[in-house]
Amino acid sequence: MRRKAIKLANNTLVMSLPSSWVKRTRLNKGDEIDLQEFENKLILSVNNTSTEGRITVDVSGMDPMVKRMLGALYKSGYDEVKVKFSTIKELKAVQEVIREEFLGFEVVDQKKDWLVFRKVSHIEPREFSTMMRRMFLIILSMADDSLDAMKKKDKEWLEAIALHDKDVNKIADFCRRVLNTTGAEGYKRIPPGYFMVEQLEKIGDMYRDICKQCAVKPFAPSKGLESIYRETNSFFRSFYGVYFNFDLLALRDFARQRYRLREVFDDAIGSLPKKEVKILFFLNNVVESAFDMNGPLMAVNL
Repeated sequence: MRRKAIKLANNTLVMSLPSSWVKRTRLNKGDEIDLQEFENKLILSVNNTSTEGRITVDVSGMDPMVKRMLGALYKSGYDEVKVKFSTIKELKAVQEVIREEFLGFEVVDQKKDWLVFRKVSHIEPREFSTMMRRMFLIILSMADDSLDAMKKKDKEWLEAIALHDKDVNKIADFCRRVLNTTGAEGYKRIPPGYFMVEQLEKIGDMYRDICKQCAVKPFAPSKGLESIYRETNSFFRSFYGVYFNFDLLALRDFARQRYRLREVFDDAIGSLPKKEVKILFFLNNVVESAFDMNGPLMAVNL
């Protein structure tokens, strides 16, 4: 959609708003419009709650997809959701996902077989970069701490580290919602950014699964596995650095590190003890998931 700028007085440019958008947002004369500037783009939004931001969903009989259904609605940008359910198990799943994963949302009404949760605080797109950094730092902490806990065969510490993945998921959902609703400051293209958020969540899942696996029957890693573990963590830390300080030469070095690690993993498959092979598989997924973000990172920076 294109609009021509009309000049008023000496320095004022105005344009008309699309009538379909005005009707959908119930915008009236005198209402305030929020403007957010991202490089050469202006994003317009209103705080009026319209029926477009509301939806009713029935999760009866949908276990184990209840949380995923509501997560999809949250990430899509709905501001108010009425959820119908038929069992206590479904209710607990609904309450848990709202409490643990939906930033800025609370249950505002509840009856015997339904509840309504609604956005109670405004998402600020400028918080996106801060939240991305926080997600990176949590995963980096999981990476370093999981190796230390593994070496000490500390079952309780491993279980505690695995729980940090809930924080990763919560932030990832928030970031995807921001990208879907308002866009993010500094992002020229949204789809590559969305992909990177998805990949970071997967990397968090990998470290979570390592902790869960090792907590079942703790064991100290062999020198070979410990070395690969440290190199994997270092590789992910390298991506963290190039993400926030984009540089093509640093990205080149990151790629070279990946190809060297591929050879390390190939050699390790036949030399590590059988009980360590599954951990090796998780670490390889961390490396590949991190490397897969190089293209999207260039797409949003070049």
